[in-house]
Amino acid sequence: MRSLAGSDKKMTMELGGKAANIIFDDAPLDQAVEGIVNGIFFNQGHVCCAGSRLLVQEGIAEKVLAKLKARIRTLRVGDPLDKNTDIGAINSREQLTKIRALVAAGVKEGCAMFQPECALPPKGFYFRPTIFSGVSMSSRVAREEIFGPVLSILTFRTVDEAIEKANNTAYGLSAGVWTDKGSRILKLSTELKAGVVWANTYNKFDPASPFGGYKESGFGREGGRQGLLDYCKLI
Repeated sequence: MRSLAGSDKKMTMELGGKAANIIFDDAPLDQAVEGIVNGIFFNQGHVCCAGSRLLVQEGIAEKVLAKLKARIRTLRVGDPLDKNTDIGAINSREQLTKIRALVAAGVKEGCAMFQPECALPPKGFYFRPTIFSGVSMSSRVAREEIFGPVLSILTFRTVDEAIEKANNTAYGLSAGVWTDKGSRILKLSTELKAGVVWANTYNKFDPASPFGGYKESGFGREGGRQGLLDYCKLI
């Protein structure tokens, strides 16, 4: 931004995120679990819009956690060039060190950690898919972008509480809502401070639709007509 000051050049910034994936008690749970898994474990969690915070309505929290544990036990960690691999290698030793440090912080803060038993390749940088439950809003694993295969689970009771917790972050890139009520989806889509809100799906993109964030997730948009405007100079 300093280098562009005083010039007529434009810039956009698409930065990190700490997206909330919100599951209500009327959601299609099996479909939601697949969306949760894809949202956080796709590309080893190296996705800026990864659904790294799972907000679950209290009445179904234990059921969703049990389904998630069963599902991630089936994930295969290994060679990213193998088509049967679900979770490949972390992109660098430095990033793996950061993931390990934040996971250790979550354990120290009293969050309950679950990792499936699985053999990791002897060569390369790998990390098991990880779930934290019993997470508080003040926990580092709920506030800092881990950028790895680590999911933090929080609970809520009401729609307003879900919105408050989802927005209580320095980021605002994306969010997901899982519910059978269309009116609830519309309410959250307008009140969540996120550039993209998915409904009963996650990480689905349309090249004609703009993508970008709020707050520390950057500014400007990619995709669609809006994504072209920053490359144009109006005369």
